[in-house]
Amino acid sequence: MNRVAVHHSVLDPTDPVACVLAARAGGIDAVGLHVASEDAAERAWEHGAGAPLLAALVDVLLVSRVTALDVGRIDLGDPPGTAAADPRHRALDLAGRLGAQFVTARASSTVDTADAVAVLCHQAEPFRVRPVLVPTPGTPVASPRDAIAAVAGSRAGIVLDVVPSTVDADEVAELLVEAGDALGYVRVPADELGVDMGAATSLLATLPPWVPVVVGAPREPLGRRPDPADPTSAARSGAFLAACRAGVDRLLVHPRALEAERGR
Repeated sequence: MNRVAVHHSVLDPTDPVACVLAARAGGIDAVGLHVASEDAAERAWEHGAGAPLLAALVDVLLVSRVTALDVGRIDLGDPPGTAAADPRHRALDLAGRLGAQFVTARASSTVDTADAVAVLCHQAEPFRVRPVLVPTPGTPVASPRDAIAAVAGSRAGIVLDVVPSTVDADEVAELLVEAGDALGYVRVPADELGVDMGAATSLLATLPPWVPVVVGAPREPLGRRPDPADPTSAARSGAFLAACRAGVDRLLVHPRALEAERGR
């Protein structure tokens, strides 16, 4: 079965430990964490492996059996320094320490993306983490096909964003085939994962079972976020994530399985 993860941004401003607890309560397999290139992440992780948060986070990951899917992000336009204070080195080092599978990266107009991806792959190899390129409007990699072209010939992958309410099902199927082994994971906005998936049911039925699906940041505000100081926040966030997981399951269910359900 596809591993299901949730990005830290979905539960913001909860801290990473609270994010893991909520994931556990909601039956989510893994989390994606911010460790660089955002103000809150820079404050929390500016000391890298020396951050007081690291020990508590590793402990809760081990106890809860939730895993780290990815950390992010690296901006490819930043110089690839090696000092521990460097955001790129910090992201890779923390990815390795947390056992993350991926580190996310964003293209920049200041460098050639393919060359920068090759450099990042080389840097990431000792940490046993795979870079994945996130298509971002306004950058040289604005679409999934731009990302596929940029990582061609490298061990890097791509993040495929899917918005069920607006996407064309045939286009999604084509992109899954075109990406092939370059597909790192699929990301779906949290506010698109309602109880009734309607026409979006089975949209990801052809997704290979080894490709994770991530509950990503909502496109629209979800209302008041849980207060991490509230002792019930993990349970309330868990109920929300359980509903999101059910939505992901409806995206993944194969039409043959739906036929079997109706025949019972």
